[in-house]
Amino acid sequence: MKKIFLLLVCFFALSCAASAAEVEVWQDPALNFSGIKKIFIMPFDSKLEAKSSLMPEKQQNAQIISWAADGIAASMGKGKITVKSLEDLKEDMKFIYGEKIPDGAEFFKAASEMGYSVFVKASLTQNFVTQHVPESTRTYTEYKEIEKRDKNGRIIETLRIPEEKTEIIPAHDVTYLSTNVEPKIFLTSDPEGDHVAAAKGSIYREYQGGPVMKVVENLVKASMKEIFKHDDKIKTPKNKSKLKNRS
Repeated sequence: MKKIFLLLVCFFALSCAASAAEVEVWQDPALNFSGIKKIFIMPFDSKLEAKSSLMPEKQQNAQIISWAADGIAASMGKGKITVKSLEDLKEDMKFIYGEKIPDGAEFFKAASEMGYSVFVKASLTQNFVTQHVPESTRTYTEYKEIEKRDKNGRIIETLRIPEEKTEIIPAHDVTYLSTNVEPKIFLTSDPEGDHVAAAKGSIYREYQGGPVMKVVENLVKASMKEIFKHDDKIKTPKNKSKLKNRS
């Protein structure tokens, strides 16, 4: 089957120092986005080593899924799409099956019968990376001004004399904040099959303080918005992404 690769780069302002998020996306052209009305999101596979929040893990996971839902709604249109977490979907199923909610393949079959045509699985990582910068020198030019005066003391000419100087920059460490998210879309009718869309979003910048979870929020929203964006006018780039081959 012919595949189409989309390379989308989005930029947005962060509350911390200015940085850019790059989101690379692959979509199967056979995926009918207009037919997607209900989506559920599996719990994120998260490794947030740089987190500064004291929020309980369960609450934090719920917050991340909420950000993901916001990103999907921003792309598909608020009020036009239903997005729920796995836990919320299970609660809805209790109205049909009581406490005996189907599991395994039967769970996905039940979700499909409820109108959930696709679901999202995603990995999320954030950590600090320390880079050692060795001692170096910087050469620059300073100009010294010399005034020439006549016998009456009036300035008749100003000369600018260049003077080369060298500054020694001591060895030091620089801390970078690395944040990455990789969402994938699967068909609920074929949960064990290959994904039908994938994205890779990343931000790598020097850390200068500020809330690291804000970076997570912006990147999750941006990645979800891009993976669900569908535009027939987007052209296929010459350098095709290898996202389709990611496990």
